Amino acid sequence: MTQVFNPETWLTLYCLPHAGGSAQPYGRLETAVPQGVRVVPLELPGHGTRLRQRLLRDMGQVVTEVIRLMGEDQGRPFALFGHSFGALVAYETTRRLEQLGTPPELLLVSGRNSPAWPLSHEALHMLPDPLFTAGLSRMGGIPQSLLASPSVLQVYLPSLRADLQMVETYAHTHSDPLDLPIAAFAGLQDRLTDQAGMEAWAELTERPFDLTLLREGHFFLDEPEFRTALADRLGRIGPPAVLTPTESGSSAEPER
Repeated sequence: MTQVFNPETWLTLYCLPHAGGSAQPYGRLETAVPQGVRVVPLELPGHGTRLRQRLLRDMGQVVTEVIRLMGEDQGRPFALFGHSFGALVAYETTRRLEQLGTPPELLLVSGRNSPAWPLSHEALHMLPDPLFTAGLSRMGGIPQSLLASPSVLQVYLPSLRADLQMVETYAHTHSDPLDLPIAAFAGLQDRLTDQAGMEAWAELTERPFDLTLLREGHFFLDEPEFRTALADRLGRIGPPAVLTPTESGSSAEPER
């Protein structure tokens, strides 16, 4: 995966999509983020442009692949963003990166209750295709555009099922909080999350946490309300060169 780094880039935002989803549409966030933020969608094997590759069914392997995709660029300031299944992957990747001594500046999550909370829905991954699809549809976990194209849906069912298996068999085993801020986003009409479950992300960090509630359902990443909120939150990090002089003549870093 070739990545072009612009010297004027002060932050890279790596994006991980929902279960079964391609990362490529997340490139549209490029028009929503502050100037100097580079958006890099991360495509997992068996998804999107890598559809013909073998699916990963183990979260540890997924995390290893995400870090491989980030490559040498992870030495520069970056943030991780994940939606739904992607939020869980982003969280576990952040855990691994913190152990490696290369944590992100910020973890952004959306559409997923805290990993430390019980599963928000009844397990589906073992059900036959019709019941599996119907269950996801009831919860609002499949985009309407995909439901409207049964032949296309069949192509995505293997990756949907593999990702849901990791979500539904996941066990939170971490005891220490993260040492970096977390920003969460949730739709008030999302049947896969609730406010208490989203607020519980605060328990997973000893640094600042903030939650933005949106007037949307599960899929809101293209909505103006979310895009504005994302830009505002990333803007609070601020370029490293933008420092506020203190009375003593030293400089204070922007809020993270």
